[in-house]
Order: sequence, then C-alpha cells, then structure tokens
Amino acid sequence: MISNFLQINNLTFSYSNSSTQLFDDFSLAFYDGWTTLAGSNGTGKSTLLKLIASHIFCDDGKILFNGNLVTKEFAEQKIIYCSQETSQIPENLYVAFWSPENDVRKFFSMLQITEAQLERWETLSGGEKKRIQIACALAENPDVLLLDEPTNHLDELSKNLIIGTLKEFLGIGIVVSHDRNFCDELCKKTVWLYRENVKFLGGKDFVVAESFNASFSDSIKLMEENAASSRNAWNQLDKKAKTEQSRIHQLQVEAEKSKARLQKRGIADKNDHDTKRKIDVARVSGKDRVAGDAKSRAESQLAHTEKMLGATSKALKRKEGFSIVADENKNNFSLVLESTNLEAGDYKLFIPQLEFDAKSKIALTGLNGSGKTLFINHLLEVLKQKGKAEKVLYLPQEILETEEQRILSDFCNCDDDLRGEILSTLYRLGSEPLSLSQHNEEKSSKMSVSPGELRKLIIAMGISSPISFMILDEPTNHMDITSVMALEQALHQVDCGLLIVSHDKIFLEKVCQKNWHIKRENNAGKLECNI
Repeated sequence: MISNFLQINNLTFSYSNSSTQLFDDFSLAFYDGWTTLAGSNGTGKSTLLKLIASHIFCDDGKILFNGNLVTKEFAEQKIIYCSQETSQIPENLYVAFWSPENDVRKFFSMLQITEAQLERWETLSGGEKKRIQIACALAENPDVLLLDEPTNHLDELSKNLIIGTLKEFLGIGIVVSHDRNFCDELCKKTVWLYRENVKFLGGKDFVVAESFNASFSDSIKLMEENAASSRNAWNQLDKKAKTEQSRIHQLQVEAEKSKARLQKRGIADKNDHDTKRKIDVARVSGKDRVAGDAKSRAESQLAHTEKMLGATSKALKRKEGFSIVADENKNNFSLVLESTNLEAGDYKLFIPQLEFDAKSKIALTGLNGSGKTLFINHLLEVLKQKGKAEKVLYLPQEILETEEQRILSDFCNCDDDLRGEILSTLYRLGSEPLSLSQHNEEKSSKMSVSPGELRKLIIAMGISSPISFMILDEPTNHMDITSVMALEQALHQVDCGLLIVSHDKIFLEKVCQKNWHIKRENNAGKLECNI
C-alpha cells in the first residue's frame, strides 16, 4: 500500500497583531498513522493544525499532500480539523448517522452514540459531544484528520472508546494533546514544537520542530537524554576553552619575559660584548620565539574550540519543584470522615469511614457523573465544620469569572517580596510570567489569563501561606505538557497531604500512593479504597 505524506516546506507565519515571528523557514513532514504534536502553550500547535487545514494561511512557504499543493478546496474535501470547542453541532451529523453505508455508521456504533443523544444536544456532556464530533469527522473519510486537545474533561471510558475508534483511521492523523497515556496508546510518532531561544542558549526567537519515531512518553525520555548530552558537550568545550585561555595567558607572560631578556639596552656594561653576542645568537637561532610560537599555536587551537562551542547548542535547564509554607502544626492535621450516604437527585453515593492526614497522597478516580465533585463538596464542608479548612488549599475544576478577577486582584495587591515568590513558583511550573508582571504594572480594572495559567496562579498563591493539605480537582486541565510535568515533579516532592481528582493516569501514578475509586451502577454509587 502506497503511503501518503504531508509536507510543510519553508513555512513562514506570524499573526498580524504579534511583534514576533511564530514560524520562520519551518519544514516538517507527516506520514500515514497517528502522530502526537506536543509542546508548551504558545508554540503554535493549534496554529499549525489550522494552517494545514487552510483555516488560516501562511505568509510564505508551501503545504503539500503527496507532492501537490494543498488548496482551500482540497482541504475542505480531504482535511478535517476537530477543534477543542464542541458547542456547535457538526454539519453532517444527521446525514452521517442515518447513512445507508455501514462504513459510515460503524463509527457512531463504536463510540456508543445513540439516537436519543442526537435529540438532546444541549444537555450532552463534553465527552458525549466530543465522541459525536469525532464520529462525524471519521464519517467523512478524510485523508488527513487533525484533533486539537480531544481528551479535555474525558473520563477513562470515553478515552478508551475514542482510542479504539481512531485506530480504525488509516490516513494521516495528527493529535495535539498533553495526555501521555492517550497518546501512547494511539500514536507511534511524536513531534515536539518549541521556541528555540527558550530551550537553547543563543537560540533564535521562533518555533522549531524535533521529530521522534517514538511514543509520547518515550520521546520525553529521548528529549531529556538529548538535552543532557548537549549540556555535557557544551560544558566540556567551555571547560576546554577556559583551559586554553589560561595557557595562552601563561605563554604571553613567558613571551614578554623572553623578549625582555633579549633586549641589549638592559645590559649594564656597554662593553659586555660576550653578553651581546649571546643575545644575537639567541635571536638568530629563534630561541626568543619559542614562547611566542607556542602562544600562536594555542590561539589557533582556542579559535577552533570557540568555533565548535559556537556551533554546539546548549539546552537550558529550568528550575523545577517548589516548596510550600508548611503549617507548623501539620503533624496534628488529621481527619476522620464518618460513613454516610450522599445524595444528588435520584443518585445516592455511599462513603465508608475514611481517614487521612498531612502525609496522605490520594488519587480520587471514577467515571464522569460518578460523584467525585459531590464527594469533594462533602469533604470541604466537613473540613469547615471541624475548623480545618484554613489549612487546606482547594483548586476547583471550574473557576467563575468573578473568582478569576478576585484572584488576579489579590495577586496585584501583594507586596513585592510575595509577588516575587509567586512569579518564581509560576516559572518553576512551566510559565513565562511576563504577562502577569504587566498586569500588575497596568493595574487595569479587568484582566485575564488563560485557564491553565490561572490554575497555576491559584496553586502558586495558595502555597505561599501555611497549608497542611491540598485538594486539587482536575489540576492539569488546560495545562500544556511542560506545565503538567513540572506540577507532577513538584507534587511528588511536596511536604503536605494531597487529594487529587484526575483522569490522567500517568500523572496520578507519579504523584499519589493510594487510590479512592468511585464506582457507579445506575443510581447507586460507592467509594472504594485501594492501596
């Protein structure tokens, strides 16, 4: 079978309202099968998908499919871009769902989409809408399928359904996601986008790509190994250059001493012909040039070393982790939750007696609708009743706009020392906190940051006060992979208790020691504790 290929050749692009170039002479290729497109926020992942789909157009360069120029007409017929947004009903939904062709209808069956769901679009969950969006995209039989963050808010069941269905797609598939488990299951190749000046010393201020014939998780390991190797090579050359500079300085001193010894005007007795004759012999024989010649050779070697040093990229290493302001009485922080039944409408959730303290690292898992948020609200209420809520940092899954403005206002009103600590923590969580600094300087009445940055800001501000426990509800939502891994590393080392709700299996495995799982059957649920 002939493999399809998508080429991006010498692409240049920048947004009209931006002072910086995003892509400059950028080239990349994709082939049949699924590829993860990874990178930090701001590295142009979504922009690249939109350029491929002809939703926006490059300033220069070409995008080719099997050697032919991708036109807007071709893209409309053969390339489908599934955005993060799922509020709009796909145009082909009803036609595709009722198609007489089995190859079209099978995607709706595989993704467990029913006729009843079509009749209540506005009340569907985000996961249900995402499954419908993907089924409609596959029903069009595209040559290129582009998925932008398809796993946001999806539980394990929805992810597994989507993975199994996407494996049926035989064209060129590109998925932007920070979900390592999802990408590892689906994709065999990974492309990382990064701003060169952020990753490498002396790098240029535009986005470049690095490709790996490896899964998402394996590519992370390879990137870390490559970065360590580049730092080691650069440090070795830098050390060599400094040694050669020191040697040149020594030879310079020796050359000056030699030159001084061979100066006749330094002879005290003008009639000392023997000394003058020895000086003449030394000059003729070249003994006076030994140190100078050695210095010239050393300078030539130094120039070669510095040239190699200039051609060697040194990967920068971002500081990781953060420390919390620990509650001095955190060893006394403990809670016993008595067994109870929680109710939400017709649904009843049984909670057995639970105990935890400031050393507990707990993952709370379960399918969407099983009652995780219901349990957290109950826990917060008990903490409040027992006077322990002040020592707990709570990060909700959804943050209202009024709460966002309050948080940003509190940040702007911090004193300089505290603000510096918060910005430092944000940097260690994968942010470039310049925009927040500008917010503080402008003191505007209404400010905004991205959802991912807001979540990191809440954490950074929260740990600046004494705490004994954190309750984090989907902390990695809207965060890029750089931030997810930075938060993962920090929480793994943090010296306080944790209760984390997340569908990111790898994240939970690296941070938590226990698992509390909520299992739901019809209108009854139960929280089960597993070590």
